Amino acid sequence: MDEEAMKAMRHIMRSQAAFAGMEVLTYCFMANHFHIFVRLDPKETEDLDDAGLVGRFRALYGGTRCASLGLDADDLEVILKKNGNSAEGIRRRLKARMGDVSVFMREVKTRFTLWYNRKRGTVGTFWAERFRSVIVEADTAAQRMVAAYIDLNPVRAGLVEDASDYGFSGFGEACAGGSAARRGIARIEGGPTWTTRWHERYRARLGSRMGPGGRSQQGDNHRPLRAAEDQERQSPALVTEISGLHSKIRAFSEGWVVGSIAWVESFCSANGWLGFRRGKKAKPVVRDGGADFAKVVTASKRN
Repeated sequence: MDEEAMKAMRHIMRSQAAFAGMEVLTYCFMANHFHIFVRLDPKETEDLDDAGLVGRFRALYGGTRCASLGLDADDLEVILKKNGNSAEGIRRRLKARMGDVSVFMREVKTRFTLWYNRKRGTVGTFWAERFRSVIVEADTAAQRMVAAYIDLNPVRAGLVEDASDYGFSGFGEACAGGSAARRGIARIEGGPTWTTRWHERYRARLGSRMGPGGRSQQGDNHRPLRAAEDQERQSPALVTEISGLHSKIRAFSEGWVVGSIAWVESFCSANGWLGFRRGKKAKPVVRDGGADFAKVVTASKRN
């Protein structure tokens, strides 16, 4: 993906997440793959009223029509208010596309492929493989570590020295003033809204050094880990974590469960993964009892 394609991908991701009822915590788009870290609660979709349904529909389609239903948001609102024979069927069809990471990824990839083929005059699928996902224990150190790992992708690839300088990641977008990205970073660090405190904590986690105006401060000898050591001398655990995140960690992209040992054991047992052992590939569950799951999803480009 080039810069134009990444901008299109970001718009598709945001609008599709709003429709599906997912919160994007962070993301990273690279030339040949991408990562999206989302938080979801399927029960929110199950309990969604008609006003919320119309709001999500409008977030995705704006003023245009949904081709499969032949409706725009105003039409949908009228039909749901009348509550005639077709209303319940439409509710079911729309809700079936919400609160499920697999459906979310399918629609993001399909919409981007359609955009790309129209723009470039090409045909066929854009993504070579099915996405892989990782279930991450919510509101924990595991969530923060996985998010930081995603935002450090361009640093590991040698594209930038500082994660804040990469515009197509959650952290880079947040540093540039993106409100949606800032909400995601705040959620990662445990706050409902963006504050300097959450920014500074996450910045230190990535080893970024910020100058005036919130931008990255570079130097000839600057290295992300060095910045973290300078700012976090009293936190050796954080420095060790940052050092580890500068290496590729297979468990973050190979369909595993990430969290505390007790949580992983409890999750696997509750979801019928009997005999689960370290290294075994696990199929993620997204619709079990309205549980609140955080997940990482990845995909690879064709060719």
